[in-house]
Amino acid sequence: MTALAAAVPRARLSLFRKLVYAAGNTGNVLGYQLVTTYVLRLYAPPDDKGTALIPAFLAGAIPTYLLLNLVARGFDTFWDPIVANWSDRSRHRLGRRRAFMLAGVFPLALTGGLIFFPPTPASSLLNVVWLGAMLTAYYAMYSVYVAPYLALLPEIAPDKQENTSLSTLLAAAALLGALFVMVVAPALFLGKGGDVRDELQTMAAALAILSFVLMLLPVLFVDERRLSVRGDEIESAPSHLGLVASLRATFADRAFLPYVFGYTFYFFAFNMISTGVPFYVEVLMGRPLAEVGKLLGPMFGVAALVFPLLGGITRRISKKGAMIASALLFGVLMALVPVVRDVRIGMAVFALAGVPIAIFMAIPNAILADVCEASTRRTGERREAMFFGAQGFLQKISLGVSTGVFQWVKDALGSSADRPLGVQVTGPLATVILLFAALSFARYPEARVTKDMEGQG
Repeated sequence: MTALAAAVPRARLSLFRKLVYAAGNTGNVLGYQLVTTYVLRLYAPPDDKGTALIPAFLAGAIPTYLLLNLVARGFDTFWDPIVANWSDRSRHRLGRRRAFMLAGVFPLALTGGLIFFPPTPASSLLNVVWLGAMLTAYYAMYSVYVAPYLALLPEIAPDKQENTSLSTLLAAAALLGALFVMVVAPALFLGKGGDVRDELQTMAAALAILSFVLMLLPVLFVDERRLSVRGDEIESAPSHLGLVASLRATFADRAFLPYVFGYTFYFFAFNMISTGVPFYVEVLMGRPLAEVGKLLGPMFGVAALVFPLLGGITRRISKKGAMIASALLFGVLMALVPVVRDVRIGMAVFALAGVPIAIFMAIPNAILADVCEASTRRTGERREAMFFGAQGFLQKISLGVSTGVFQWVKDALGSSADRPLGVQVTGPLATVILLFAALSFARYPEARVTKDMEGQG
């Protein structure tokens, strides 16, 4: 392709720019990890750990939290691809990605915090409406910021080696965000002798402010017009495809479908476990909520040690092979959840889980960057935001449904020390879902993607 061959020089992606770009990932992970881990704990605590703020079921049979997430996801069915297509086609003077990030950064941080401040302190339909509205707004703003943010990755790091390196840095940044939410913040804000609900709200407000500051950094300091591999082309020839045509082309990509289904299954299982951690600590191990760090600290520590090894791992067994191995190993470990009764055993299980979690946090974005670049080589169309937006849409469906399923299972089967079955079965359930993730990744045509990226397709 002549246009691709005539690529213009781009500004060097310095260490400072890499770190500033990665800070945005720390910020958005702070928000979604906060929502993932603690919203259900606030609104529907374990049976003997406080008053629920929403009824477990509506109309006698519909799990409330699951319904609210499905409503929020229903809105995103239309919103995610619209934002992605707007970004791909944008000619804004700030850049087609940065303009959307600027628009989304403050509302995303704000709604992530407001979710934790329901209007009434007792179970009520008003809280149901509030939670549904805030979840919908949060996920909508997540689309506005995160899909364009991730779409920058294949543009500023188009080489397979370079995008693996930058994806690993993003994973380390995400790990830092998750570590702060699930280990550092509980130690700072929880277990101080006050009301757990008040402590959770104080923690949420502090993390929302920190999230906003971190997400703002790449908006201010990453100039995509100078850093993009084909900066001049992006300004003069953004994607010309309309919404429907771009969506059709994205889901017709034979490499994208097996990858994105594998990622979505994996994320479903990962989120179910993340939601379950406070319940594992309080219900299965009989420890206070503030001790979630004892379970997750070892996992994050091991994951941090694994990150520097990922380049060698992917060169030896490929990105595809790494994801298959990660899903299978994580599944085996989560099958042990029903028998984890001692916090020391839990620490050991989750420490081992740090290995597959490191792979899961680092490699998927690198794979999708490869898919985007291969698509560009074949078609001449740069539609990174639509690829990442489609992934984000499925990710948010997975986020909502997995948390709702967790609530349904725990409420139906029990979530107290005397009746823990609803908490116990979530581990093996995650194992089954991870098996589907491994099977999906096995169908990803990595060799063909590599040939397309090298112009040999």
